[in-house]
Amino acid sequence: MILPFRRALRGLREHTYLAMVNTGVITAAIVLLGVYALVVVNLQAVVSGWQHDVHVSAYFENSVSAEDQAASRVELAGRAEVKAVELVTHEMAAAWMRERMPEVGPMLDELGEEALPASLEVTLNDGHTSPAAMDTFAASLRETGRFSEVDYGREWVERAAGFLRTLTLLGAVLGVILIGAALFLVGNTIHLVVYARRDELEILRLVGATDGYIVTPFVIEGALEGLVGSVLALVALELVHQGVMSKLHEAVPLTFDNEGFRFLPGGLLVGLVLVAVGTGVLAAFVAVRRFLRRLA
Repeated sequence: MILPFRRALRGLREHTYLAMVNTGVITAAIVLLGVYALVVVNLQAVVSGWQHDVHVSAYFENSVSAEDQAASRVELAGRAEVKAVELVTHEMAAAWMRERMPEVGPMLDELGEEALPASLEVTLNDGHTSPAAMDTFAASLRETGRFSEVDYGREWVERAAGFLRTLTLLGAVLGVILIGAALFLVGNTIHLVVYARRDELEILRLVGATDGYIVTPFVIEGALEGLVGSVLALVALELVHQGVMSKLHEAVPLTFDNEGFRFLPGGLLVGLVLVAVGTGVLAAFVAVRRFLRRLA
């Protein structure tokens, strides 16, 4: 096994430029895949956070007294599916509006704070956030006759989840295209290396060397190029994560849980390394086998 490694290292030394080209192609493909994966992973975290922190906003009828509003809050707080309930009074709603949108202040002064309905902000437990459970809970609130509107934004969250599924599918298609392009480019580059060493390979074939003996050093070269390419790609992805992604997070004020903008999970990192190594191995194997068939 030592001899094939020596032959592989010799090939890399003799054709350093072509080896660097192969490594660069693999690095670029893995970086593009990794950046796309970073976006998908963090969008998944956002949507998952929304799905596990669903809030129901139940707006009281104007005819409901403050005492009945407080009683409704206590009643809901005792239900098994409810995690927390906050009563938002007319005054609290008006203060929130004045803070977030100062331009509506004069309008509120004219209409009065009672123009904004009081509401209950309800947070549900994780086991009660399915669409069916949300619909049942909202219907039970409407049946009390105390609420003019019950809004839980579930449809919007489901649309976001659907968009994420589409984005993931597009990522898979993009991955196939990028890896296919990398295989084509690396394979053609390795074919140039094989052609440059054609005399050596023809002599090996004449003295009875097996195809495995001839192919193995090139496969090792491809694996090493893929491994180095994957390491360079992961370093580049970490730089992207620390730089561009942090700035994007600041520019788009979304809640990405307590961990901030996430890096790729370990399993996905291992997968990218395996894809890079596999690309180099497969491209080398196909290129050399194609050349050997011509010699046959």
